[in-house]
Amino acid sequence: MDGRGLLPDGIAEALEQGAVVVTGNQRAARAIRRGWDQRNSASGLTSWTPAAVMSWDAWLANMWHRLLVDGHVAEMMLNRSQEHVVWRTILEADDELASLRTVDSLAVMAAEAWQLICNYDGQPGLQEAIGNSDTRSFQRWAHTFERLCQAERFIAQAQVEDKLCEELEKGFARISFFELTAGRVVLVGFDHMTPSQSRLVEALLSTGIQVEELRITTPAQRRLLVEANDEPEELFVAARWIRTFLEESPGATVAVIVPALESERREIDRVLREVLAPELEDIRADDHVRPYEFSLGSRLIEIPMVATAFDLLRWSSEPLPLETVSALLLSPYFAMSTGEASARAEFDAFELRKARMLLPEISLRGLVELMDRSKRRSKFSQLLRTLRAMQRVADRLQGLDARSHADWAEKMREILITAAWASGGRETSVEFQTRRKWESALDELATLDFDGVPVDFAQALGAIERIARQTMFAPESREAPVQVMGPLEAAGSTFDAMWFLRAGELSWPMPTVGSSLLPWHLQSELEMPGTDAPLDSERARRITERIAASASTIVFSYAKESSELNQRPSPLLAGLSLETVRAAELLEREPQRSIVELEEIADIAEVQALPDRVIRGGARVLELQAACGFRAFAEKRLWATELESIEPGMDARESGTAVHKALEIFWDKVKTQDNLRSMTTEERNEALGWCVAQALKKTAEASATNWDEAYIEVQRERLHRLLSGWLELELERRLPFEVRLSEKELKDVRVGPLRLSVRMDRVDVVEDGEVLIDYKTGNASPNDWLTSRPDAPQLPLYAILTQADRLQGVAFGLVRAGEGRGLKGYAVGDGVLPKPSKLKDAHTLEGQVDRWREVLVTLAEEFYSGDARVSPKTYPRTCAHCEQRILCRLDVSLLEEDEEDEDFGAGVSRG
Repeated sequence: MDGRGLLPDGIAEALEQGAVVVTGNQRAARAIRRGWDQRNSASGLTSWTPAAVMSWDAWLANMWHRLLVDGHVAEMMLNRSQEHVVWRTILEADDELASLRTVDSLAVMAAEAWQLICNYDGQPGLQEAIGNSDTRSFQRWAHTFERLCQAERFIAQAQVEDKLCEELEKGFARISFFELTAGRVVLVGFDHMTPSQSRLVEALLSTGIQVEELRITTPAQRRLLVEANDEPEELFVAARWIRTFLEESPGATVAVIVPALESERREIDRVLREVLAPELEDIRADDHVRPYEFSLGSRLIEIPMVATAFDLLRWSSEPLPLETVSALLLSPYFAMSTGEASARAEFDAFELRKARMLLPEISLRGLVELMDRSKRRSKFSQLLRTLRAMQRVADRLQGLDARSHADWAEKMREILITAAWASGGRETSVEFQTRRKWESALDELATLDFDGVPVDFAQALGAIERIARQTMFAPESREAPVQVMGPLEAAGSTFDAMWFLRAGELSWPMPTVGSSLLPWHLQSELEMPGTDAPLDSERARRITERIAASASTIVFSYAKESSELNQRPSPLLAGLSLETVRAAELLEREPQRSIVELEEIADIAEVQALPDRVIRGGARVLELQAACGFRAFAEKRLWATELESIEPGMDARESGTAVHKALEIFWDKVKTQDNLRSMTTEERNEALGWCVAQALKKTAEASATNWDEAYIEVQRERLHRLLSGWLELELERRLPFEVRLSEKELKDVRVGPLRLSVRMDRVDVVEDGEVLIDYKTGNASPNDWLTSRPDAPQLPLYAILTQADRLQGVAFGLVRAGEGRGLKGYAVGDGVLPKPSKLKDAHTLEGQVDRWREVLVTLAEEFYSGDARVSPKTYPRTCAHCEQRILCRLDVSLLEEDEEDEDFGAGVSRG
């Protein structure tokens, strides 16, 4: 192999002659440099001169810096962050914008408008143009921007072309230009040149520098237009076709062109992974060996390693949301030492997420104090030392005054080093590149000292966040056979095959919008994008033709039904001589694949019986077994439970616990209905208020701010009103009662072969026996007890543990506001409950208790023997909130159907 096929001959020849190759985008520059190196290596060379290939923006910056060093110019070229600061300073000084809390977004819009006006030579006509209030404001800002740059000797990147033209006209810098260009410049991958670019090219030509535009084309041997029914089918067919093409042509390269790539990136990634690399579905697989890659990259701030760095920096100055701290504890990029990962996960699941706090956030100091009290602290001693070191650094930061961005950049490095950021083990290539990109971002932060204005830590942190949000990061290309990119990124590159997705009339060409800060008639006069539909269409047509000439096999595709409306192929495809095929037909042309015979495995497994000891979980064990044997097995034998979600304030469970606790304390003191009746309203309110305060005592101890105290007060008032209404109902009960047991725990009771620990909410003694009450603050119905798989078996369980001749009634105590409050259940006779429900199958409560005993013993035997069959009681309703759906084998797609449909089926799919 001589390497000649690795780089187009025109480009190779230009580089061999010492010319400078300037590309329309960064991707093309990287591809040409890589092709140059591969060509030389394949030709047997052991050393060679690096290719002089740069994107247009990098080339301009290189020339400007050379002229600055040679003394031909004196202005400092602003980078994007520095220019943003200048625009923001101008906007913050504008009295008309005083009501805006932040002007960052407006500063971005102003910089983009200034770049447009400079690219299209519109500065001379800007100030005289007539417009609305927005355009007049921009005219004022632009005038201030020019005066400020002139006074401070700054130059925006958008003005560099004009300034370079001026230097060429002066003649003093011509020698420098010749040295920089070697007398020849080759332009590659330019679909359209702006007026400022064209003027610079003309200025170079006038000095004798040779400038030529090289168009790279590949004769097309096959051109298709694929018609799909909808967008998912279009993407799937493309992936299948690409896989077949690569199998038939090993070593080939395929480009996937997508107009709105950023919005569809995740879905494209999912489908390509599923079709091209199903082996990557294994959670242990290395995700960086995919046979495809996105040339666009991701925002630096979205890279997990960098996102962790920002969390750590913010944590040094303020508390973080509990979910964020939880993610940090599990992150491999935060002080992750060997042997502590499991202990950190246990602390997160069983202590941090169960810590009582009103606001779901925690400071560095708060976490250190919580860990110091942990019984597991010896298992994560290294993390605890790191946190204490971070706290010392954070304390020093609190006392620092405003200082330079460069100083803050060093402080940020110190914080991350102290936090052992990204130092948990051997660094991968991608992590190394990410770290370098992060260091570049900190270096860019330091350049913001150009104006000499000191800032505080919050301002510096905001600046580095903005830089990371604007910085795109893509790991160095692995030369994956499939390259996914946008239409503009493909300029200057060739491939063996190309598939253009979303080539329908609604998605291609993409709509172009002008700037709202520039006068419309000025934009139209300068023929800016978005002002002339035929001109925009012509530009898009040239891009389409360039793409159609970039590979020997060309496929354009569109979906007849888009997410918006029905559509036809883009009119830009007319004249490309495309053969139209339907997506289904294209799949039929693929070679037949062998069918793998599926093996059926019976859903029965032998599981070791439980040891003879008390099982944690109480009645919840039987409730889960009734719902689904697999769920009970997973949660109560494998302990595969979902991490609890964190909510602001008191969640539903904590509110219910407070109700139980307040009533427990109240009846422990009052004891009987007679005592309740003997109390005056004031005495009852005073006693109830004290009980509510005791029930909320632990929650109140977590108060740290005035907001917390106000929240607790609201909860006190709410509970007081709720329980006052409940006690009014207790006064109306016909039979006098004494509360004998309240929140009584029975630590070892037998139900069949199981030994359980249960807690009875309340047992009332009436004249002929006992009434069992289970408090509920939500919806509950006694009908839940009457099936062979009861939804709420707590009271049936308590009933079978009670002496049959003493049981007078069982009831839910529905402690709720408004309608639905009351005692709902079954009773032996009149007067035991206000309005007892009627038993359906059993004539007496005693007979129903016998039936409950049979049901609960059967459930206990199933759980004890390890019956883990996937058998939801009512499918898919039983599965709607199950945490084990990732482990079981049911068709969970049914759960996405209309939730308002009450006609749930009971069938089970056991694939």
